[in-house]
Amino acid sequence: MSLLPLAAQGGTSADYSISPLVLDGGGVTASSEAYTVNPSIGAGAAGASADYAFRDGYAGQLHDLVGIAIAAPSSPLTLDEKTTRQLGAIAFLDDASRMDLRADQVAWSVQSGPLSSIDSGGQATADSVYQDTVAVARASYGGFSATGRITVVNIGMDDFGLYSADGIDDSWQVRYFGETGIFSSPASDPDFDGLSNLQEFAFGTDPMKASGAFVLWNGASLEATGLPFPYAIKDGEGSKFRAVFSRRRDFAAFGLGYAIEFSGDLISWWTSTATPSVLADDGEFQVVAVPYPLFVNGKQATFFRVKVFSP
Repeated sequence: MSLLPLAAQGGTSADYSISPLVLDGGGVTASSEAYTVNPSIGAGAAGASADYAFRDGYAGQLHDLVGIAIAAPSSPLTLDEKTTRQLGAIAFLDDASRMDLRADQVAWSVQSGPLSSIDSGGQATADSVYQDTVAVARASYGGFSATGRITVVNIGMDDFGLYSADGIDDSWQVRYFGETGIFSSPASDPDFDGLSNLQEFAFGTDPMKASGAFVLWNGASLEATGLPFPYAIKDGEGSKFRAVFSRRRDFAAFGLGYAIEFSGDLISWWTSTATPSVLADDGEFQVVAVPYPLFVNGKQATFFRVKVFSP
């Protein structure tokens, strides 16, 4: 950095023009409304500070801003749904250096995606989502703007919008009914097949397509989820009937329950307390079986039904 000459010469740049007011022995003292520049630290010396340095032809200005970016302390930048996170920004300078900007120096906004807000201090708040979803935040400073992608992470399976806390996986409801679909409540039966959406979810059937197909398996492999049905297992003592149905592996995570009831006359019902045995499994659903009791209220157990319930 070269020193201003001893003559009363002003410094200029594209943004500043500072005329010297006082000539002294070490250099030139110049001032303006915003700056005072005094490089008088010896003949032929240059002035500097922690924030400013001299460059030839400039007075009182260290650098020009050439761009900004949203700081990303992790890659990719993530934010759990319904939580907040502090955002930051970086300024890029024309001398190839950069500096951190205070968050409150930046104008923040949400460009797109599931961010409910970004406050004036750079605190971003995420909406609830049914799957990991990308949002875009915008930062503006000094005539420049930048965007940053933030992945809002789905951490709850039953907490999205109008589908929240109804005992059904949000992504399952969005798949069949959209984000704000009608006939999506647990008690609705949009395909008019006699099964509610809660039962369709619990048995792994399509709520928009009436189906009379039963659950199907081969050995230990589940081939198709479907409706419950009575299944006869033969052993040395003859045939023993089981109530067989498909059950979600993650039913407990949604608070789902399956109650297997038996009857001899379709009037009186008895709820089994037997632990279902697993016949087949595909990682998402299981085929399970519950043995028939011999009698219900003095009558031979002939019928069964599976009730599905949630909180």
